[in-house]
Amino acid sequence: MPDEAEIELRAAIERILRSSSRKKLVVAGPGTGKTTLFRQLLESMVGERDARLVLTFINNLKEDLEDSLSDLSKVFTLHGYCLSLLYRNSELRSGLSCGFRCMPGLASLIRTDWTYLKGSEAPHFVEAMRSLTEGAEFEFYLRRGNYYDAVDFDDSVFRVHRQLTGSPELIDGYELVLIDEYQDFNALEAGLINVIAERNPIVIAGDDDQALYSQLRGSSWEFIRSLYRGEEFERFDLPFCMRCPEVIVGAVNDVIVKARERNNLQGRIDKPYKHFAPAKGADSKRYPNIALVRTSVQRENANYFGRYIAQALAQIPPEEVAEAAVKGDPAVLIIASNPYRGQIVHYLEEAGYNVDTKRDTHQGIERSTGLEILEEDPNSNLGWRIIIEFEKVSLAREVIRMAAERSTPLVEVIPDELRTRVLGETKSWEPSTPPRVPTPEGTVGAGHPSIKVASFEGAKGLSAQHVFITGLHDGDLPRDAEHIKDLEICRFLVGLTRTRKKCYLLYTQRFAEQFKNPSPFLSWINRERYEFIRVDANYWKATK
Repeated sequence: MPDEAEIELRAAIERILRSSSRKKLVVAGPGTGKTTLFRQLLESMVGERDARLVLTFINNLKEDLEDSLSDLSKVFTLHGYCLSLLYRNSELRSGLSCGFRCMPGLASLIRTDWTYLKGSEAPHFVEAMRSLTEGAEFEFYLRRGNYYDAVDFDDSVFRVHRQLTGSPELIDGYELVLIDEYQDFNALEAGLINVIAERNPIVIAGDDDQALYSQLRGSSWEFIRSLYRGEEFERFDLPFCMRCPEVIVGAVNDVIVKARERNNLQGRIDKPYKHFAPAKGADSKRYPNIALVRTSVQRENANYFGRYIAQALAQIPPEEVAEAAVKGDPAVLIIASNPYRGQIVHYLEEAGYNVDTKRDTHQGIERSTGLEILEEDPNSNLGWRIIIEFEKVSLAREVIRMAAERSTPLVEVIPDELRTRVLGETKSWEPSTPPRVPTPEGTVGAGHPSIKVASFEGAKGLSAQHVFITGLHDGDLPRDAEHIKDLEICRFLVGLTRTRKKCYLLYTQRFAEQFKNPSPFLSWINRERYEFIRVDANYWKATK
């Protein structure tokens, strides 16, 4: 017999599946089963796989959805989808060739071109695109993009949005469009979703409590809140967390209650967030508390954060490591920022652990990219533009201006000596492959927990059996206890809800010679949810 929670969850899902609305909004907290819902929605369709579309925000979210849904639908990040449209539809390219390149960092090159050609400070093209504050300067940006036959991530979306808004007949038709993590989209991206929704049945899912990218890329929780307040979308929720143990669900609700008491999170969408015993009852019994770890000191030569985490890693049951491996998740997620991040990673690596510190952000343009492009096409404007970025500014300025005045390809105004030297390099150039670093004999290897280190923003889309959130001090999170920002509360909530088994919250009394106070967020969680751990010299003596 199903229990009450199972009956309530089934009713919530059935309500969504049975709705005939063409526009649906599903407000769903972390771990509440959006992917399962998406699969059921797709399975209820009668058309072919390519007649359905799933869009999300960042690559690790897209990869998870692709693993679960690619047999039923096409799955893209929004940027990836826009690139596919540009490659497929010449009417959207507006001056680009069918073989254009996606070049992260192109926007910075075009800003520099503006200073060379206009002699004034360049507009903030990307920020203006993201906020849809379009001006005449965009014609310059698009012309330069066409000249280089390339797009960056944001202008790929901008081009598609502009063309589809002006020519709605070009919008692809789908049996169903599913949008995940809507709270992470900015005005440009939300605008494109609105354009797509004018022609297609659409289900948008998101959670304003998890909006972290307002400072990084102009996203806003206001987009999902405005949909929720409006009349255009039928509203639904998914009430149960099937990822986190009961103590985490309780802690999340504690934090939200305290935040509202302080008049934070004004305008927040009220939503249920309940423990789901059928899925998480056993984990909740095994891990009934959050570990609140206070160290007496943290510094390079008394690395109590790193040492404590290494001790906890050694105690993770092998079956939990195996469970994470089967799911494709890290067994351990460490959320840390500098200066704590570097010290923790150093300690763990010295202890023999393999630590994944790869960040989601792409690196800046490298000269080798220009060589790679010129090896393929010696006349490429983009390839030569990248090369001269690494020459003297006076040369780069002269070449850009001369080519613009003559309306000629860059290769025709590149100095002979530079052209000969660079083309000589391309003949002997080979892409470098990072060497594989073997696990030292006798250190941590197969069967031991996989470890991911990330920022709060980088942790989005991730979950792990054991989660360590470090550096929880007044002055770090939040920056100012007297003026706590909603974004900081959301960061804390996102960190907590990455947890599948156990969460550890770490702070220190003294970092190097600086005394620290605990984050006020720690007191927002009811004390009975904590296991209090004091880590000092006596602790290490007792655990030897």
